Amino acid sequence: MFIQGSGGVTKPFLRSGSLHDVVALGENGQPVYTLAQPLREALRLQNQPAVAQMLAIPQVNQTGDRIDWYAPFAGTAIGWQAASLAQRQAALQVLDAGRSAVATLSQRALASANPAHRLFAALLDHALQIPDAQHVFLVDGKPVLTFWGFIRHQGVPCNDMFACLRPAPEERSLAPTDLPPPLPPSVSAVPPPSEMIPATPAAVVAPVMGSAKRRWRWLLALAVMLALVITLALRSWPSTPAPVTVAARAAPAIPDKTSVALPPLQLPLAAATVMPPVPQVQIATPHDKHALVMPTAAVRAGSNRFLDGKWRARPAVDSPLTGKLPTLRYRLYHGKGTANLTQADGVRCSVNVEAGLMQSGNLVINSRTPARCSDGSRYQLPELICTPMGDDAAAQCIGRYGNQTDYPMMMTREKK
Repeated sequence: MFIQGSGGVTKPFLRSGSLHDVVALGENGQPVYTLAQPLREALRLQNQPAVAQMLAIPQVNQTGDRIDWYAPFAGTAIGWQAASLAQRQAALQVLDAGRSAVATLSQRALASANPAHRLFAALLDHALQIPDAQHVFLVDGKPVLTFWGFIRHQGVPCNDMFACLRPAPEERSLAPTDLPPPLPPSVSAVPPPSEMIPATPAAVVAPVMGSAKRRWRWLLALAVMLALVITLALRSWPSTPAPVTVAARAAPAIPDKTSVALPPLQLPLAAATVMPPVPQVQIATPHDKHALVMPTAAVRAGSNRFLDGKWRARPAVDSPLTGKLPTLRYRLYHGKGTANLTQADGVRCSVNVEAGLMQSGNLVINSRTPARCSDGSRYQLPELICTPMGDDAAAQCIGRYGNQTDYPMMMTREKK
């Protein structure tokens, strides 16, 4: 099975699996695999394209309980166990280099005061976690991880994500050839019976084990005594510092300031009045004549006919996670339509959207499913929320990425 990528490049299918068999990792309730596209793009923007190529492309099925994983580039794929020892060793070096690069990038983002940077660091820490070696493939010799951002049930994330790929240390036993040659027996002349030493009781040497046991008992007794001394010392430690007695010294006489006469208090002759705050002047900021204006009458009537046509939603700031955010282009008619975007690498994504007015008067444009992209991946478009600011002012819009990240957006009508 293959998927058709951008430029007609065919990317091979690697494996499929159920989400019930593994545990997804993430932050703030957002599984890291659902951010596959922005995370891969963020790695590319951080000059880590090799790390981005390690992450397979997930594609969730219609029911949302299984994921198909595709290689991010074309080539012949084999499983980790089917690869030769030399191939596995070379791939493991690439994976370790990627792990070091991700750790450096994560530490740099974690040191930032920006919450979005720290969120990026947490996501990076989860990205290279894998359940086991069966989820690693070699595509033309390059390692690709499937089910990245997952661990096995009852498992815990570990610092060495690729410990399951390392060969187990061999238990080396001494072969007969490794044993040293036996020493020749020492032969000494046996003295005659008349020269033999009389039967005198010889001193018995205590076995080494007995000496070690006595030494261990002595050390154990010493440890118990030290623990007792420390315990007694802690119990006798004062909860508050004891007062320190300082030798009395002749101090210079301090004049009694209370004896100084204070000047008479001059009270105001009239009652004080509270000055009203200076009124703040609202300065009208000019806006683009093509900017979205939500008419008050239409909002009260619940009509979204003013939205018919082609629109462009451009982020007002760059994302610290992915750098420059893509511009969204909407084509709407009677509250329904499509949304399109082009990512930095030229991948195009499209999805059906719906627009509606809430009871609060806010306009919401969102999609029921992630957008389908030209490389076979999925991209979750942000939910666009616009607040009316009157008949003569542009609506204030934000793009909500997930549950925690909002970015200001500029909504303008496409020029004819």
